[in-house]
Amino acid sequence: MQKCTKEMPGPVSEKVDRSNDYDVVIIGGAFSGSASAILLKRRFPDLKVLIVEKSEVFDRKVGESTSEVSACFLTRVLKIGRHLSINHVDKHGLRMWFHREGNNCPSKVTELGPAFQGRLPTFQLNRLKLDTHLLDEAVELGCELVRPATIKDLELGGAGNNKITFKPNDGETREVTAGWVVDASGKASLVPRKLKIWKSNADMHPVNAMWSRFKNINDLDSEESVEAMGGVNTQVLAQRGFSTNHLMGYGWWSWIIPLDNGEVSVGITWDERIFTPPKDGSMSERLKEHLLKHPIGNLMFKDAVAVENDNRYYKGLPYYSEKIAGDGWTIAGDAAGFMDPLYSQGLDFCSHTVYTSYVLMRKHFNGECLKEEMMKRDGEYKRSYFYWFDAIYKNKYYYIGDAELMFVAYLLDISTYFIGPVRLVYEDQDTEFSKMPYDGPAGTVFAKFMRFYNSRLVRLAQKKIKVGKYGDKNLDHRFLSTNAFTPGPATLKLMFKGIKIWLWAEIRYAFVRPSMASEPSTMTPLPQAGDYKQA
Repeated sequence: MQKCTKEMPGPVSEKVDRSNDYDVVIIGGAFSGSASAILLKRRFPDLKVLIVEKSEVFDRKVGESTSEVSACFLTRVLKIGRHLSINHVDKHGLRMWFHREGNNCPSKVTELGPAFQGRLPTFQLNRLKLDTHLLDEAVELGCELVRPATIKDLELGGAGNNKITFKPNDGETREVTAGWVVDASGKASLVPRKLKIWKSNADMHPVNAMWSRFKNINDLDSEESVEAMGGVNTQVLAQRGFSTNHLMGYGWWSWIIPLDNGEVSVGITWDERIFTPPKDGSMSERLKEHLLKHPIGNLMFKDAVAVENDNRYYKGLPYYSEKIAGDGWTIAGDAAGFMDPLYSQGLDFCSHTVYTSYVLMRKHFNGECLKEEMMKRDGEYKRSYFYWFDAIYKNKYYYIGDAELMFVAYLLDISTYFIGPVRLVYEDQDTEFSKMPYDGPAGTVFAKFMRFYNSRLVRLAQKKIKVGKYGDKNLDHRFLSTNAFTPGPATLKLMFKGIKIWLWAEIRYAFVRPSMASEPSTMTPLPQAGDYKQA
């Protein structure tokens, strides 16, 4: 049964020594900064909040696809469901496409994904619209906004004694005092870098990404696509074109996300130990060259045109902050860390860090002692980060191109996600968003189970490579979940199905001794025996 914790608006406690200038200064006005401001001003209308945003206007950053947890945060906590339904695209699940090199027929590819649209809301976001909407709401609630402006200096002197120096692009440098500083600066991670608590995770997970946007796409639900794909599987009643579609290969995957204006966001993420993308040409040309090698990519993008000046490149995607809160400061969103975009869970962590920051400051401005809360928060983010990373992403790119193994991961990863984080946040938003996922006794048990099967799938990939069976089901198979994932016990059926397929693979390859050769073949989706390197 869902718990509803109603926080009535009210004044800041008289016990609080308030800063002369601002109670809270938020660095960054996009999703995490604006959401933090909205939550604070709804609870404490008299709070003096300043938002310092570096950009004059927002761009269309990635992070367009939501999962169920971040969608819960958007609809149940921020309560902007109407805006999402009117201005963004409903998501029809996560869909993956596999093939074998040398076979370019779209009707032969293996499809992995749901047969139906999910029962819980998820969205394909236009981040420019979303970030702008949230910032406008924060300003309407009474927050002061300075943009564009650059942070010049931070002095974190403790609650009530922080100093922020910033320079508006069209004005003089200003120095203000703040009771609290919220770092929502995104990948700039100003506070973690200043405090030297920012850490890269690229040594363990050396993944990079580049992306662009294209128009003139051939939609997967068009007559041409359906005919080319041989009528496709009639069990799938969802619209494939409105799914988050992933093209999968050995050491890489590409996302295809439909946007509200008819364009699509397209990117490739790869593990540099295994795969190297095309090197010649512009970023959009390199992306298109790569996409056209996949039957589904060729079907969709053969006539596609890149949107000019709309691309990005990030090397060394994963990083984290060892702490996300201290005396008078807190970190929210991508400033706290990032892991991997495969399951679109970047906004999940943003949602949790935004709300944990809000709860901490809510207690402070209620006049409560934060000593116990600070001890609780110390190290919480780092623990949760590595529980999640080890459980889902560590070395995953070694089996990401094998349809059979990824179907096991798909069933187990998503079912444990629904049984754990999704179920919990829908039952009690205030309690569950105020802590990090998997950071508790029950969560730790699930994380260890997930870490175990993830490591076994890596091992099975190694064995399949040894006997030349890697990708043996990448053609002429349909790995479909005909039962929808839900936060309830019905999802256990999908979990047990995943366990059954996993155990059968373990039996089939029980007596294979894995290959331990040096470098894998970087360009082929189907490595040969000896082409595996254990990380």
